[in-house]
Amino acid sequence: MTSVQGLVASPDADSQRTLYPYVTGTSVVGVKYKDGILLAADTGASYGSTLRYKSVERIKAIGKHSLLGASGEISDFQEILRYLDELIIYDDMWDDGNSLGPKEVHNYLNRVMYNRRNKFNPLWNSLVLGGVKNGEKYLGTVNMIGVHYEDNHVATGFGNHLARPILRDEWKEDMSFEDAVKLLEKCMLVLLYRDRSAINKMQIAKITEEGTTIYPAYSLKTFWGFSSFANPTKGAEGSW
Repeated sequence: MTSVQGLVASPDADSQRTLYPYVTGTSVVGVKYKDGILLAADTGASYGSTLRYKSVERIKAIGKHSLLGASGEISDFQEILRYLDELIIYDDMWDDGNSLGPKEVHNYLNRVMYNRRNKFNPLWNSLVLGGVKNGEKYLGTVNMIGVHYEDNHVATGFGNHLARPILRDEWKEDMSFEDAVKLLEKCMLVLLYRDRSAINKMQIAKITEEGTTIYPAYSLKTFWGFSSFANPTKGAEGSW
């Protein structure tokens, strides 16, 4: 005889996965520059439509050769970091003198995101993975349904619409670190002005052949005196 318990779903059955993203971060922007890879993201996290948290770091070092930045649900990003910790520890246990490079980590993330999507249990994130190994720079992105690609510059969220045109116009392969930082700051400022979920406190991280550096967060200088900000409905009578 089948037990009643076997027929009734556990009360926790629906809480085992993210049904809807609650605490989310916005765009991540990444570029290649002369010596390596730079990633930038603000440190805000929204609780629903409320910009609730102001000091959330969304860029993390992965192993010896990679940096990972994430948009989307913060708890799912933490789950991805747990997967990657296990992957890196398992790789280190072989003690064979080799270590996973950014291309391998990106391929792993592609499979994870696509696999979870196929189970109708996606991780609600868009990821940017950059790194340097054996002098070769690598930069790629993957979203929550497994769509992925490599490029010289990538962005997630609104950044894919607002920052990429700036990057296409101004990015150069031999950019210095200082010029690349200025370009990223310009992109983040444009996003700040146009994305209600963005804040002016941002963080930059770099990775080169020598290693990884995640810089302390700092604030961008803003200007809100534009006439379009002062009177946003001019010429659009009847709108909000």
